[in-house]
Amino acid sequence: MIKECRVPLRVRYSEVDRMGIAYYAHYLDWFTEGRTELLRQSGTAYRQIEEMGLLLPVLSTACRYHRPAGYDEEIEIVTSARISPTRLRCDYRLERDGVLLAEGNTEHAFVRAADMRPVNAARQYPAIYDQFAYLPPYRANARDL
Repeated sequence: MIKECRVPLRVRYSEVDRMGIAYYAHYLDWFTEGRTELLRQSGTAYRQIEEMGLLLPVLSTACRYHRPAGYDEEIEIVTSARISPTRLRCDYRLERDGVLLAEGNTEHAFVRAADMRPVNAARQYPAIYDQFAYLPPYRANARDL
C-alpha cells in the first residue's frame, strides 16, 4: 500500500518564462503527474477507473509558491492522498534537493461518467473504492461523515 509517491521531473524549456523560472500554471500540470502516478502505483490507474465508468473531476485546487524552479533543474513531485466515499483529496509538495518549492492540493469528486452525477464510490463502485480504502480518511464536509 503506497502512502506517498515521489516522481522525479526535470523542468523543461517550454515550462519556463523569459526569466528561466517555471511558469506558475505548470505546477498544476505537475500535480496531475504526481496524482496519476500515485493512482498507478496504488494498483488502479486513471484509465482503469474511467473504463469502469467513474470520473474524478477537480472541484478545487490550491498552490502556495515558496521558491522558484528553474530551467533544467531536477525537482521531485511528492504526492499523498486522503479519501471519503464521495471525494479524493491529493496533497502535493514540489521539492529540489529536499528544499520545498511549492505545496498544494486538489479535491476531486467521484462522479458517474454516464451522467456526471456525484456518487458514493464506496457503495456504487466498491471494486475501485476498496483499492484506495487504506488511505487516510478525508472529511470535506458533513455529507462525507
